[in-house]
Amino acid sequence: MTTQEQKRRYWLLGGLLIGVVLICWQLGLFGASPQNREPVEIVQPTVDVDETATLNASDNSMPGVDEIAELSALDQYKEISRYPTSTRRLSKDSHDLLNPGARHERRTRLPTEDADPDKPWQVLFTADRYFVRDEEPLLVSLQLWQGDKAVLPTRVSIQARVADGDSGLRPVTLALKTDGLSKTAVFTPNDHWPDYVGQIQVSSSFAAQGLKLQKGNLGFFFTSASRIPARFTGKISDRLAAGDLLFDVGLDVIKSGLFRIEANLFDADGLPFGWARYEGELFKGEATATLQFYGLLFHDAEARPPYTLRGLRGYRLRQGDIPDREDMQEFAGDYLTKGSYALNRFRSDINDSPRRQRMIQMYEDAERRGVKLTRPAPSGSDG
Repeated sequence: MTTQEQKRRYWLLGGLLIGVVLICWQLGLFGASPQNREPVEIVQPTVDVDETATLNASDNSMPGVDEIAELSALDQYKEISRYPTSTRRLSKDSHDLLNPGARHERRTRLPTEDADPDKPWQVLFTADRYFVRDEEPLLVSLQLWQGDKAVLPTRVSIQARVADGDSGLRPVTLALKTDGLSKTAVFTPNDHWPDYVGQIQVSSSFAAQGLKLQKGNLGFFFTSASRIPARFTGKISDRLAAGDLLFDVGLDVIKSGLFRIEANLFDADGLPFGWARYEGELFKGEATATLQFYGLLFHDAEARPPYTLRGLRGYRLRQGDIPDREDMQEFAGDYLTKGSYALNRFRSDINDSPRRQRMIQMYEDAERRGVKLTRPAPSGSDG
């Protein structure tokens, strides 16, 4: 084999690998929101939590994932690259994008040696959100079962601490309440760490009659009031440009930097069908971020106007830092489009960019050569 042929083979294999990775990302195998995917760790002597039980559900933002999975790798790529990367299709099953920051812990079995195999001990230690911003409170809850019977935990202690051990910030013991057969605590991190941004660890110890002392912990991400990088002003407008629907979103930028702003779009029937993201530099003072919903999306979803922008959220990137983001407060309201947008006003062409064409050529070349590509398996709504 000549040196030129070797280079060509390496180039082809590299391109195919990039394509497979892109397909996995688009299908949700890497998750729509990696920053949400924090496992709950039940430390010994309890069982390690099954990773699939604690990660956020993978986002199937492409409706018909099962059908797409039946296609060839080439046809899968063609289907998922119909829009630019700043626009994605949503369905009611797109859990991560519709509920950003939601937690997905499930009951975890405790490996007690003397437990009745027909009545295993199970625990659910969770909170009402993953991202906590500004002066928002966090609700922590601890539930326990023996078989199918709920049991009130005893000897319960819950503490919160910052993950940065060198910060000098002291841990906080949470005040507990009994809610039925659960133990709960409401905790407002900003009351204790008003200048902190980063990971918070909440640890618990608990027992019950016939159950030895157990321990567990979970994490969440916190941006204090003094570290909020920008706020939405509530000034939003909609317009049509080149067959795409654009939303101009007003912000009051407190700290200049690279921002990501995103939101979901719902049709006249209240069904989610689109997601869009803005990424760009914003400077201190009044600023505008424009969300672009690609026109073909409206045809594919057969979406009827008026449209509602919902779940407007964002953060400032801290590239190279730990943590890598500072969160904004999510915009509390919805925005209903003011313009009249008939379906025929939206573009209906596929976003056939030069990069997409190159990728398709590489897939076609691989098929001609008989190269067998591993097709990504559909992840399902539970990851």
